[in-house]
Amino acid sequence: MNLRKHKIRKTNSVLIAIEKIDRKTVCIFLGVFLYYSIAFQVFSQENVEEAGVKVMARVQGDTVMLRWGVTTPSAWLKANKHGYRIIRYTVSRDGVLISPPEKKLLTPSPILPSVLSAWEDVANNNDYAAILAQAIYGESFVVEGMQEEGDIGRIVNKSKEAEQRFSFALFAADMNFEAAKMAALGYEDTTIQSGEEYLYKIETAIPGTLLKVAPGSVVVKSEEPQPLPAPLDLITVPDDKTILLTWDYEMFKSIFTSYYVERSENGNDFNRLGNTPLVNLNNKPNTQTKRMQYVDTLSQNDKMYYYRVKGISPFGEESLPSEVVSAKGFKKLSAIPHISKYNIEESGRVIIEWEFLKEAQNEITRFELNWSTQEDGPYKAVETNILPNSRKTTYNGGLVASNYFRIAAIGKNNQRTESMSAFIQTVDSIPPAPPIGLVGTIDTLGIVELKWQANAEKDMLGYRVFRGNLEKEEVSQITISPIAKNSFRDTVQIKSLNSKVFYQIVAVDKRFNISEYSEKIMLKKPDVVPPSSPIFSGYKVMKDGVFLQWINSSSDDVESHQLYRQNASEPEKGWQLIFKTDTVTSFTDDKTKGKVKYRYAIFAEDDNQLRSSPSTPITVVSQNSTSDNNLIKGFTLIADRENNKVNLNWRKMPSEVSEILIYKSKKEEKPVLWKQIPGSIHKLEDKSVSPNNIYVYHIKAMTIHGLHSDIKTKEIEF
Repeated sequence: MNLRKHKIRKTNSVLIAIEKIDRKTVCIFLGVFLYYSIAFQVFSQENVEEAGVKVMARVQGDTVMLRWGVTTPSAWLKANKHGYRIIRYTVSRDGVLISPPEKKLLTPSPILPSVLSAWEDVANNNDYAAILAQAIYGESFVVEGMQEEGDIGRIVNKSKEAEQRFSFALFAADMNFEAAKMAALGYEDTTIQSGEEYLYKIETAIPGTLLKVAPGSVVVKSEEPQPLPAPLDLITVPDDKTILLTWDYEMFKSIFTSYYVERSENGNDFNRLGNTPLVNLNNKPNTQTKRMQYVDTLSQNDKMYYYRVKGISPFGEESLPSEVVSAKGFKKLSAIPHISKYNIEESGRVIIEWEFLKEAQNEITRFELNWSTQEDGPYKAVETNILPNSRKTTYNGGLVASNYFRIAAIGKNNQRTESMSAFIQTVDSIPPAPPIGLVGTIDTLGIVELKWQANAEKDMLGYRVFRGNLEKEEVSQITISPIAKNSFRDTVQIKSLNSKVFYQIVAVDKRFNISEYSEKIMLKKPDVVPPSSPIFSGYKVMKDGVFLQWINSSSDDVESHQLYRQNASEPEKGWQLIFKTDTVTSFTDDKTKGKVKYRYAIFAEDDNQLRSSPSTPITVVSQNSTSDNNLIKGFTLIADRENNKVNLNWRKMPSEVSEILIYKSKKEEKPVLWKQIPGSIHKLEDKSVSPNNIYVYHIKAMTIHGLHSDIKTKEIEF
């Protein structure tokens, strides 16, 4: 079948055109913006996984009109072949519940889309019927403007074709109820009775083994229907030979699928702007349109027009009209003023002059002078009622360091054009006063907090901060650009050689005049570094005590040096402070006991009670080391030539002997340590001997007090 060209108007003037519709192909021409998936209010579903039927109903006189749709393209395609069943349950009569409800099958045979031949006459006169016919029966369904190129593109287009057919079929069914009935997406029940309440259940006749589709249902009362509501919040926005109409879409999106806009020149006689209703195709998954828009193009300006809007339901019903609004177009103000010159008088007044097209003078109602301290604003209106024929005005508001002026031409309907900004600057070479009241603190993390009194000058730009590490060195700037606040946070290294840091501030005005330096302040860093350790430089064990000598810590904040002593044989008693000094570098410990091993360590402590690591401890034995001839007794050597060994024997040592040292050598050779054994052993065998040699043995005992005996020497010929 060959059909004439069809067009569907959109609210944003996007056209959907179906041309040369036949069973071979359909070409749908889209504008740059078309959201064509299932975006139509009643049956729209996003990312539906389970197929189902969605139903709505409307009572009209003695008829119940039903509209439904399935939620997936595959379910729709299969339902077109197998059809739909409609079951009605009467659940109440005259307010009394019926139990069980009366069941009636309204479609003994499943209803199917009308055959192709039945569509021809209807499609020739109805755009939406043509779309439905092509969606159901067309061999192809191509959406132009959305096609991919190449072989892969054709595969992609083919995969999208079922979704396109489905989407446009639901859209067309929403737009025309008669076409919906022909597509098996609508039904009229004319067998209802007054005072009864019904539940309609619609299910597909698709075999369950092929596809499971959940049925849909709706409850209807056979009572006098309420009229459709009127669209709300119709607003006009006039412009040059155009008027933008906008109204609320969000509130009634489940009731109206489209709208008619009507216009009148006298406020009484209204005519539709086009025979095709306006539809919303701009919804996106994450951005739902809240208002409809329509632009009416006018043949002339300054003529009053009246407008109203009617909503159209999926059953073809028209709503009550909205409230009437009016507007008229106006010529757009295009002339722009231009500030040509200015003059600053000695009194401080500023004379500003500008240029403006004389022929555009009758298009404005006044000029306005605006002032700001920054080029980007915000601007303040300082003269608001300058006559349209004026080209000069005087500003008496006083100038600051930086002044920006604009002249605005105010046209009819609050139109406005503005000149470029003119920068006016006064002469200023006087620097601000030096900042005063500079104080600061440093915490243990090295965070410096500086504060000072804010300068009183009105043209202040900010402050620059300077820092130094030595009192007499020149400070260096640490701020890149002037800071606006009279406070600053800095960070310094706490663990460094410098224990102090110095700061100064200067003030800068908007002409970049710089003040003198503020008074320099010194901040002491928190002491977190312990002093360096002192070092023992020598010691001497004397009869009257132990003489110790050391080198003091090199840190300059040391307050004292502390000498500690520990009895090595009683370590559990810990260290005892025996001497404390600031500058003395030697001490004699005369409180020692004889023949006792002692350890000594010395620390440095600074004025923050931070203590250094200890010096390397030294260990001494009090008094002179003395020998005890009685420790080694009965030292003998016996040669056992049969077993090739020498037996060494001596008497048992007293308990104070901790170890025994035995040295060995051949005659005329230097002795070396041969054995180091516990003091409890009193005999030993030497099997490392050979005949015809003379061996010399030396034995020495060591006590637990660090003392040693005289060395006993014996030799034997083997």
